[in-house]
Amino acid sequence: MRKFALVALSCIAASAASAGDCKLSKNHTAAVESGQTRRVVVSAGAGDLIIRGEANRAGVEASGRACASSQKLLDQITIEAHREGDTVYVKSVLPSAVLDGIRYAQLDLRVFVPEGALLTVEDSSGDLQLSNVQAASVSDSSGDQDIRNIGGNLEVVDSSGDVRIEGVRGALKIRDNSGDLIADDVKGDAEVSLDSAGDIVFKRIGGGVRILSDSSGDITISDVQRDVTIDEDSSGAIRVEGVGGNFSVGSDGSGGICWQRVAGQVQIPKQ
Repeated sequence: MRKFALVALSCIAASAASAGDCKLSKNHTAAVESGQTRRVVVSAGAGDLIIRGEANRAGVEASGRACASSQKLLDQITIEAHREGDTVYVKSVLPSAVLDGIRYAQLDLRVFVPEGALLTVEDSSGDLQLSNVQAASVSDSSGDQDIRNIGGNLEVVDSSGDVRIEGVRGALKIRDNSGDLIADDVKGDAEVSLDSAGDIVFKRIGGGVRILSDSSGDITISDVQRDVTIDEDSSGAIRVEGVGGNFSVGSDGSGGICWQRVAGQVQIPKQ
């Protein structure tokens, strides 16, 4: 993972098919074209998920390639889409049977939505790409996330997998159990309520940064306009550079704390 270099610091020591498996496959499509779309709710099961906002689009279009180990399982895979008022619901439907390494069923899903839509996403497994929407709330169980160009606020709950975020015009809130977390170019505040394992890298934050609890992994923060506050850090190095406000650490277990170019006060635990 990338590390941001900090020079002349002040420091104090301190279960789906694999990518190649697809015995049987079938393409699916679903669309909801009529009516105004303000919100889109996407529920996806096993398989990769791509959601992209498009200018001058009024409706929602979904397509996907289903893969399964048997015809019986393949026949149970489909895409459902319907409208309720100004909200469109898209769901990948997969077999409810418990699958293993021999039996598998998944659907790689692509969803195109209006650029101004508000997104609610629930994704169980597989990689996720989300871009060019107004605001989003994302809950992801496993797989990497790549989220870009969000016009408003972004909220992410992630169980496992790396998360990369770039371009959020509002505030960012994250709860992450495992995997690296990288956020670049956030106009509002950025908050991490919990990070259990993995590195945290925040860069170019227009508001402040607050990390309430970090269990393990390094924390690297640079170019923040307001305060940087780390309430609790159990292990891993903390490196901070370029803070427009104050920098404070409530408690730090191990790993050391380094800082540079902090405009306000610095408050850290005694070593």
